[in-house]
Amino acid sequence: MIFTKSGLPSTGAERVRACGSLAPRRQDPADVSGRIPWFGVVMVAAALLGTASAAMGQSDGGAGISGRVEAGQAELSDAPLPAETAVEAVANRLEGQGSPFGGESSSTVATAFEGGAPAWNAGLAGGAGFEPQAGHAVELKDCPTDLTHAHSCRMHWKNMLISSSIFLAFENGGNLYTGYWYRWETMHGKWWDRTIDSAASWRWDRWSDNNPFLDDYVGHPMMGAITNSIWIQNDPKGMTLELGNNREYWRSRMRAMAWSTFYSFEWKLGPIGEASVGHNGDHYFTDKGVRTNETGWVELVTTPVGGLGWTLAEDYLDKHVVRALEEKSRNPLLLTAYQFLTPARGFANILRFRPPWYRDGRIVKAQTMWSDPGEGLSASTQEAMKEARAQGGGAAAGSAEGLKPAALARASDWEGPGGRHEFGAWWGVSLISGHIWGYAKDVKYMPVDLRYSYEFYRYREKWTVRYAPEITAIALLDWPTPNKTGNLFNQRTRVYGSGVSPVGFQWGFRPLSKVQPFLATNGGMVYYGDRVLSPQGSQFMYTIDYGGGISFFRHGTQAVTVGYRYQHLSNANISHHNPGADANTFYVGIARFGNKGR
Repeated sequence: MIFTKSGLPSTGAERVRACGSLAPRRQDPADVSGRIPWFGVVMVAAALLGTASAAMGQSDGGAGISGRVEAGQAELSDAPLPAETAVEAVANRLEGQGSPFGGESSSTVATAFEGGAPAWNAGLAGGAGFEPQAGHAVELKDCPTDLTHAHSCRMHWKNMLISSSIFLAFENGGNLYTGYWYRWETMHGKWWDRTIDSAASWRWDRWSDNNPFLDDYVGHPMMGAITNSIWIQNDPKGMTLELGNNREYWRSRMRAMAWSTFYSFEWKLGPIGEASVGHNGDHYFTDKGVRTNETGWVELVTTPVGGLGWTLAEDYLDKHVVRALEEKSRNPLLLTAYQFLTPARGFANILRFRPPWYRDGRIVKAQTMWSDPGEGLSASTQEAMKEARAQGGGAAAGSAEGLKPAALARASDWEGPGGRHEFGAWWGVSLISGHIWGYAKDVKYMPVDLRYSYEFYRYREKWTVRYAPEITAIALLDWPTPNKTGNLFNQRTRVYGSGVSPVGFQWGFRPLSKVQPFLATNGGMVYYGDRVLSPQGSQFMYTIDYGGGISFFRHGTQAVTVGYRYQHLSNANISHHNPGADANTFYVGIARFGNKGR
């Protein structure tokens, strides 16, 4: 075997044989660890995070699934044969085509198992099921027609429930975040009794729930499309299918609609929805001259039925418009913009910690200063190498490292999870005021921040220092304004603002561990839409905070963070009155890391 200067075998076939010799594998590329009117604002912020994550080179999607791969990406099969046989088949295929594994050719190559395509195509066209030989695994692309109940074609329940739970928390958090009465109703009375009364008082004899038209006929269908996408992206029998008039496609979308129906009923009547958070239904009130408890059939129907229509429309646009746009440009900003044609699918991707443009049925890689659409190994090959390192250890692990091209290799001087660059976002809430510096009482503070950090110093394997500036995308400040009119609607004032914290530092500990505690401090300013905390106050507030938390690394370049900050807001006496406010903010965040472009 001949090796190049980079340590890679010189031919595509030899490279595949080298990869495949590390360890056998079975890989599933798709296995990944409210009120909607204000969804657009959050979608923009989330899309920005998705764009940033693309810079880390995370954006190759669905490799090993489609019938073709991008230039320089030779696909390993999802183990339909024993590992050695599968690798040999790929190698022989490459030798027959003379296609270099890591070459600069812009042409596409067929997968090594293209010879099995007639059975796959016949299954879709004629409705016949795919029946592999005994003892063989089923490739993901063959799952829609599989009749053997293969393990690789089973529903990913765990990941589906995790994404659905995140979406449910997002919707409940949105209602509580933006609705004073949701918070007031939830915190008053006997919670469980009121939850039961909310479901028992549902108006089953009425269609309308007296909510706005956009809420009932736009927002809820979009909600149904998001839950459909959550199901589809975790269903091997549907995740790779494009729009088509065949049995497999319609069965997949009908199963998704069934899940959307269940989710809709839970959202309206279940213990983790509007019956329990806000207690919709257990009390009547007058809204625009109409006596209502805001219940009725409309949203129970428009969510799954309208969601199905929305999903079909997105499937059409994805097949005929988005795919074509992807071929014209792989700029991450443009890829993000394209997702506003398929917003439900893009948002569901974010819920599984993927860039908005990720697709299970084809490769979509962003082109940035950190990555290039044509470089590196495909996702399935990367996964095989990961398993080789995890299972083989020793020499096998070393061989895997030697095979990693520059596109995948971590910085030569980097150790441990994470990376020198970090892009992330966090959401926090403070329901209890502090009084170390500020003296304003009963202030609620809820920020959403985007952050970047750069590790510029590491002391051996003990601790690190990062420069960590932040952008405050939105910051809600809510404080009491009691009056003597007896009007319950004017007891508190809420104002929104945005800002930046250019001064930020983070001290991390145990940098080689997957669980890393840290301390942090930030300083900056927030500009609000109105005077805050006092009629004589200012719209401009300086901010400073101190705190800490723990980062949990799901993978080498992904982390979930929980933390606490003691935050002080003050106008520094630039106005006639400066009460100041202190917030005890608890927060949760997500982040992506990388080393390229350092």
